[in-house]
Amino acid sequence: MQHEYRHPLEWQYGQIVERGLVVIDHVTSMPVYGEPYVSPHLLICLNQRGWVKAEYDMQPVEFYQYGLSVVFPDHVVLARESSPDYLATLVVVSREFLETLNHRSTYRNHLEYLRKPDFTLTKEQYGNVQTLIEVLRIVSQVESPARMNMLASTLDVFSQLVDEYRFANVGKAMREKPHELIFSRFCDSIATHYCESKEVRFYAEQQHLSPKYFATVIRNETGIRAADWIANYVIIQAKEMLRHHRAMSIQQISDALGFSDQSTFSRYFKSHVQITPSEYRIQT
Repeated sequence: MQHEYRHPLEWQYGQIVERGLVVIDHVTSMPVYGEPYVSPHLLICLNQRGWVKAEYDMQPVEFYQYGLSVVFPDHVVLARESSPDYLATLVVVSREFLETLNHRSTYRNHLEYLRKPDFTLTKEQYGNVQTLIEVLRIVSQVESPARMNMLASTLDVFSQLVDEYRFANVGKAMREKPHELIFSRFCDSIATHYCESKEVRFYAEQQHLSPKYFATVIRNETGIRAADWIANYVIIQAKEMLRHHRAMSIQQISDALGFSDQSTFSRYFKSHVQITPSEYRIQT
């Protein structure tokens, strides 16, 4: 199945940053089929019809009609396949606006979204969410000095309603267990420090844990080695730069990713992708 490569999130990036929140209609594909995608924004996706099969943080997920997904910034989405009739509405909240709100705290069961970003709405709930999305759209387009405050209040109502629906449909969120908290903090830490360190020891010490214990917890919680989580994230960022920042040299990308030199970066990239950064850039 062929999909247009240029996703709305790419060509509306400037508007998202400027406005703080953008509602995108008639979304018929997910970002970059066959390649992992890391969004710097909060993504709220309302599936109107059809389905998508994907991976979220390297775990398989499927999104269906009346599904609502909440994906926090810096998490990895890999779209595999979608039905021909797939259609969704996307609410995109910029990282900058999100940080002014400390919006993550308004989702009472943030850990639940981290582990499983989606749930299914009833038909009535779906209609209510559609209505609130229209309100978000209207407020986001208001030209007023009070627009950002109005938008923050509306978004808070929206997130609390989404929480209520998730509680009603999925059940009360489980109390955060120590091992789950370790994994949650690990995900956030990778997004913040992947340029600084690619070593498991560094991330273990961030949580005052021994590398062996830390690695065991991550493997038991996810089925994936901590080292692979780190490498996967670094490679995704490298591929993104190689594809979309063609004015940057390989050396500049190497520096931006925190490698000591271009040769080290090239060896690291090839060990995980089986081709060099230059070869990857030519192929994409």
